[in-house]
Amino acid sequence: MKFSFKLLSVLILLLLFSSAIHAQELPFYDFDQIDYYSIDISTQDISDIEYQRKKNSFDYKKISKKDSLFLSLLRNNHPETIEEDFPKKLIKYGFKKTDIDKKRYPEINTIFSEKPCNDDLGSFCIPTFRDIFIFKKKDQIVGIAKICYSCHLAIIIGTERNIRNFGSCGDFRKLQELMNK
Repeated sequence: MKFSFKLLSVLILLLLFSSAIHAQELPFYDFDQIDYYSIDISTQDISDIEYQRKKNSFDYKKISKKDSLFLSLLRNNHPETIEEDFPKKLIKYGFKKTDIDKKRYPEINTIFSEKPCNDDLGSFCIPTFRDIFIFKKKDQIVGIAKICYSCHLAIIIGTERNIRNFGSCGDFRKLQELMNK
């Protein structure tokens, strides 16, 4: 009886310890700098660009490559991998770079972490990624996160962590409030 009680106690401790490990928030990135880019463009302006693109689609030469890349950046998953010249493209397309106070890094690091909670963030809207975070380590890009606050969607590249629950626990709201301070 003593043996089974000890074994049961050890198993319970192991279960508690393993759940405590899983409950920890595991950061997506190891970084020492975050560059934040945003653009103030209306949905109507984006629709106008899309309309012009569709209207001229019969003659591909009339479609501006810049417009195509810009739309892909705002609406799709461009880039799909880390591109070192990505910040230059953002500036070229009209995004504005804002410096983030390093005092905010711990809170941002917590938001961009693997989490156990799972809010049902499902949304049926067309995302527009107007906010982009570029994470760097020793001046090298280690990750990119494109955010659409209105749809509660994100495109996150450069991490091996599980990003499925990103934005849960009220993190979209927290991130938006943090960036509006």
